[in-house]
Amino acid sequence: MSGAGASQESLARSLQQSLSANAQERNQAEGFLKSIESTAGFVVPLLQLVNSEAADPTVRFAAALYFKNFVKRHWAPSEDADEAIGAADREAVKAELVGLMIAVPKKLQLQLGEAVSIIAENDFPEKWPGLISSLVGKLSATDYHVNNGILQTAHTVFKGWRSAFRSDALYSKINQVLAEFTEPYLQVFVTTDRLLDEYASNKAALQVLLHSLALLCQIYYDLNCQDLPPFFEDHMAEFMQTFHKYLEYRNPQAESDDDDVAGDLEEVKAGICEVLELYAQRYEEDFRQLPQFVETVWKMLMATGAGAKHDAVVSRGMAFLQTVVRNPRHKHLFAASESLALICEGIVLPNMVLPEADVELFEDDPMQYVRRDVEGSDAGSRREAAAGLVRGLLDQFSAETTQAMGSYITKALKQYAENPAGRWRDKDVALFMATSVAVVASVQSMGATQVNKLVDVGDFFATQVVQHLAAVDSDREAPILKASAVRYVATFRSQLAREQLAQTLPLLVAHLAHPSPAVSAYAAMAVERLLVLKRDGRLAFGPADVAPHAEAILGHAFAALARAGSPQKLAENDFMMKLIMRVIVASRTDILRLAPPALEKLARIVSEVSKNPSNPRFSHFMFEAVASLARFSCAAEGSALAQFEATLFPIFQGILQADVAEFMPYVFQILAQLLGGHGAGAGLPEAYLQLLPPLLQPALWGAQGNIPALVRLLQSYLQTGAAQLAAGGQLQPVLGVFQRLIASRANDHHGFGLLLAVTLLAPADALGQYLKPILSLCLNRLQSSRTAKFTRGFAHYLGFALCTPAAGPEAVVDTMEAIQPGLLAAVLQNVLLEAIPSVAGRVERKATVVGFARLVASPRFQSLPPCAALTGPLLLQLAALLMEATAQPAAAAAAGDAEDLDSLEIEDTGYQASYARLATLGDARLDPCPQIADAAGGLGHVLRPVQASIAAAVQQLPPNVCEFLSNVIAQAA
Repeated sequence: MSGAGASQESLARSLQQSLSANAQERNQAEGFLKSIESTAGFVVPLLQLVNSEAADPTVRFAAALYFKNFVKRHWAPSEDADEAIGAADREAVKAELVGLMIAVPKKLQLQLGEAVSIIAENDFPEKWPGLISSLVGKLSATDYHVNNGILQTAHTVFKGWRSAFRSDALYSKINQVLAEFTEPYLQVFVTTDRLLDEYASNKAALQVLLHSLALLCQIYYDLNCQDLPPFFEDHMAEFMQTFHKYLEYRNPQAESDDDDVAGDLEEVKAGICEVLELYAQRYEEDFRQLPQFVETVWKMLMATGAGAKHDAVVSRGMAFLQTVVRNPRHKHLFAASESLALICEGIVLPNMVLPEADVELFEDDPMQYVRRDVEGSDAGSRREAAAGLVRGLLDQFSAETTQAMGSYITKALKQYAENPAGRWRDKDVALFMATSVAVVASVQSMGATQVNKLVDVGDFFATQVVQHLAAVDSDREAPILKASAVRYVATFRSQLAREQLAQTLPLLVAHLAHPSPAVSAYAAMAVERLLVLKRDGRLAFGPADVAPHAEAILGHAFAALARAGSPQKLAENDFMMKLIMRVIVASRTDILRLAPPALEKLARIVSEVSKNPSNPRFSHFMFEAVASLARFSCAAEGSALAQFEATLFPIFQGILQADVAEFMPYVFQILAQLLGGHGAGAGLPEAYLQLLPPLLQPALWGAQGNIPALVRLLQSYLQTGAAQLAAGGQLQPVLGVFQRLIASRANDHHGFGLLLAVTLLAPADALGQYLKPILSLCLNRLQSSRTAKFTRGFAHYLGFALCTPAAGPEAVVDTMEAIQPGLLAAVLQNVLLEAIPSVAGRVERKATVVGFARLVASPRFQSLPPCAALTGPLLLQLAALLMEATAQPAAAAAAGDAEDLDSLEIEDTGYQASYARLATLGDARLDPCPQIADAAGGLGHVLRPVQASIAAAVQQLPPNVCEFLSNVIAQAA
């Protein structure tokens, strides 16, 4: 079985080309793969290619990666997505996947494993009942290479339970696994332990067996993460004895030869510590061995070396101790004064020293150093774990821990003062210790939110931190100290006095020019965080505070980016680009005086990075910066629009011609913004008229990421020149796009977004001829493939159309009756009444309520007995929509409508099918009745003239609804 054009050879060729440095060749290959992935049988040759030992290893890996992403995109059923994998292909995948996981190398297993996890999450056990028996049946008493493949597969299936919400379905699934899997699992566990003793001197065998044990530890966590199963409770002593054995296990043959890379034994110990932490958190009443493990882990941590291969073990071990010490019932295990001193001196302090590898990383790969420090690593660093252990000790021994850590800080500061050049590490440790002992709680968006009352963070800042920021050229022998000082400011920005921050801001701005890329990146991050800092609900630094620094910030930031030697290096520094965006947003219209040079530099960066986009975060901030600069500059001075168009158009044309897929959605959004800047009804400039025919070509709409941006752009075309489009015969191809979009479950809401613009903005005489085909298309989709999302969108569209002069109640009723007599009443009864209360959004609700109120008030509607009979039910649903919205707190109700650029946080955005909306553009919400302030007022205003004629229908409604409608009508007087 193979899909059209989807042979193993063609897939291998296309995957090889998708790795090409040539953008055109790469894009063509990616386009071919996307075009055939929905064909029947596509997935079978793809898996065959993964399994082919004759294929190039790079191509095999690319095939495994593509398969994983294919499953991630298309396997999970969704009412909003089109079916891309047929039933036969699904069964073929499940029949082959377990055997394939066992056969392929570990590198490929990890990719396939994620796919297995996704499939199992959706299909197991109902649609994949034989999964566990298939795994168990393939376990071998002798072949541990096979066993490791099975265990890896099992772990990928089970690990999703760690973050899953508790539910009956989840527990049913886990119980089914436990019933089939636990006995064979125990047998493999016991056998692995025995074989490790037998092969203690065989390095090759130990490597395989320890990898098995590491997987067994991970699976142990998976099976226990939601609840303590009776099987594991019954066998706890047996398992814990073995865990204890391997925490103390010493064997030179088993340890990693590379001091920087963790081996299987290190992974085993880290996995055991992770299990211990789980048991200490969740099952400590049943975990009678806990005190023994506290002592064992304690001793292990004090004896473990500083090599990077031990990082995960040490981090997990400290996390376990942190969990235990936070439990008041185990306070006695740490209560002795010598215990506290031993923990601080023997465990905490050694792991707060900056590793030599990090010092080298600071110099060799500064952006990676900053990123790892800010975002953390999967396993967590030793420093992070040590800080966590300090916080745990503070929970139970606040004064004692603060005093102990304070003495170490004082000692370190004294040693630094005696020899600043030679003992700079002591100051770095002191800064980190001070932060660790001061922070009680923190969140990334605000820094420290709660601090230790026994620590004066402001005084420490004044006496020990600001000295490192006073001059850019200080600390030449240890620029890391500057990074640590800036980090302190960022961490405690919510606690430091505004006067201290105001005095520090220009110092941080100066450090944007520091020769160390890491220091300047930290400074960029700190300045950006200060510009969004709020005190009492208001910005700590408003536009007037930013204005004196804006030119220097932009100058330093652009200069730092200009020093990059390649598009990839340039795009690494998203910290600096985010700062540029933030300064523009914070300056608002004050940015006008700096806009021309900023636009020139941003345009040059866009042009350069478009040659090889490599960092989604950088790209997003870059286009947010362009969009916000255009927004505020053109708001301050209308003539600026021409300069933006003249500068950006040639670059955007190059991006579109080169088909830079990652940037095209951004280009379309900014074009929409610029076109909208010409004003409603102003007419379409020639450049935009020439661009329109290519925008309507199906090829552009085939890329999922383009669709919302193109819809926004077409909305701008209609707002600026709907009459021109109608006169030029362009409404029909625009409506052709609508037809394509509403045929897709994934894109029907975008289709309605386009249709709303056509309905509101197109001339009435032009729209009239299309109303019947539009309604027919919607009704056909309702009949063939109804979803909750589509019916909600149709309800909003119809209410919207009923508000507009071009459609209106009479036209809608006549058109529906022309399609089929009695159709309107049937659609209302069977579809719309249920859908109306689900419409969300302030403007959307208003249009829906006002539109259907106009329908009820229409003599044409009331002239049709089946429709008139629905007056009461329709009013009931409109009231339900309003009453539910009224019951929500005002802040929550407006949350989706309010724009807060000052708190704008950009999430990580991926390329390919995802769409990254430019938040600084604002929402393009179309309002067919802007003269009406709110939905309730609009309802009352429309119903008041017909109050007498609908009185009988209103009286039949429930008393609370009747009272609500009466009040609404009365208030409209």
